[in-house]
Amino acid sequence: MKGMNDSLEKIREIISAHQNIVLCGHINPDGDAIGANLALAASLKKAGKNVQVLLRPYAPKYEVIPNGNLVVQKEDVTRAELFIALDCGDVGRFDWIEDVFKGAQCTMNIDHHASNSFFGEYNYVEENASSTCEIVYNLLKEFFPIDEEIASALYAGLIYDTGGFRHSSTTTDTMQAAGELMSYGIPFTKIYNALFDSRSFSEMKIMGRAFDKSELCLDGKVIFTSITMVDMEECKGTNKELDAIINYIKGVNDVKIACFLYEKNEMDVKASFRGNDGYDVCALAQKFGGGGHVKAAGCTIVAPLATAKEMVFAEIEKML
Repeated sequence: MKGMNDSLEKIREIISAHQNIVLCGHINPDGDAIGANLALAASLKKAGKNVQVLLRPYAPKYEVIPNGNLVVQKEDVTRAELFIALDCGDVGRFDWIEDVFKGAQCTMNIDHHASNSFFGEYNYVEENASSTCEIVYNLLKEFFPIDEEIASALYAGLIYDTGGFRHSSTTTDTMQAAGELMSYGIPFTKIYNALFDSRSFSEMKIMGRAFDKSELCLDGKVIFTSITMVDMEECKGTNKELDAIINYIKGVNDVKIACFLYEKNEMDVKASFRGNDGYDVCALAQKFGGGGHVKAAGCTIVAPLATAKEMVFAEIEKML
């Protein structure tokens, strides 16, 4: 049973009523999670609030998003009057700070994932929004401060989660928001290049390894590849450099479902899925306790890589 969705007016009212606010994003934060957190934090700080952001370490390319100095270590967090989770489908997405969440006087959940579990005392989940940054922009617009840096962070999340306005989650509202954010004089070319066209040498090597290992399966309907800890070591890279792989392999002609698995350790495998129209990869991820969107989802599987692959393919065969 899904919880109640509050109105944007109610969300603004609750935020306005609190002074000490802690924000967080999901583990392995991406452009949308980082952008939403740093934009909202900077805006609330300008509005006179005490704000702290909890985010796990992220890839250097995301340093193009301003106000990274608002991120604090968990041990430095003062007790939250209001805890706001951004871009998190459920509590498991920020389990490293669950005690901070539970210790807060009031909790809020702002997100755009269809699989969201409505875990907050107050919830605003808009699954038709392109990104959590689009939601945050609508939340702030005309009510809270927006400057060039805040607009830059929101724009970064907007383009990240829409793949540069390519994904079907992009709407006329998304494009209007992007246009309005550009009016703040943001360095939009620099942001786009940092997120999509720049990579370290090790990331390029890892991508090459993943492409080399890729295979077409199930009559060419499925493309699969994986990266092991050994691959990572040989390419001198880290698992922060893997998020572009899935979007590249999904572009192969006639593929319906793309799967990318990587080893976090010997018994912990992270899986990312992308699906074409008519292929619900969120349902696939949910079989393994994950979630996301109909066309883009992920999960963690507690098994060796070879076993995880077998488990995923058994479910995909049922889907097909």
